[in-house]
Amino acid sequence: MFREIKINGMAIPRPDDDLDFASEKLKTEYETEAGTTQVSVRRESRLTIKGSWTLTGAWAEQFRFWAGQDTVNVSCFFPDPAELSVHECQFSIKGEKHIRYAREQLDTNGLYKLSVEIEEL
Repeated sequence: MFREIKINGMAIPRPDDDLDFASEKLKTEYETEAGTTQVSVRRESRLTIKGSWTLTGAWAEQFRFWAGQDTVNVSCFFPDPAELSVHECQFSIKGEKHIRYAREQLDTNGLYKLSVEIEEL
């Protein structure tokens, strides 16, 4: 099931497959001098989104631009599917492949396959 996401207010194209949304609890456990275990929860959850897209050259450039920025704002319906939430994230491209360069695509600079990971700070 595709969940629409926006990056810096811009809706991005549909991914090739369903996006992988994950949320992890950030906590630290340590043992005190008295021998008890103490847990320090730094944050309830941290969002991670993984997916792959087949994009035109213009969209691939936009994705590269976001990957070059320190942070991006990601708007998505996660963790509550009924409520839009905004997360400050790092956008990174894990894989990129130029897959097609045909005469009819000269104006789009071909098609690219990008694997992306978006991780909340």
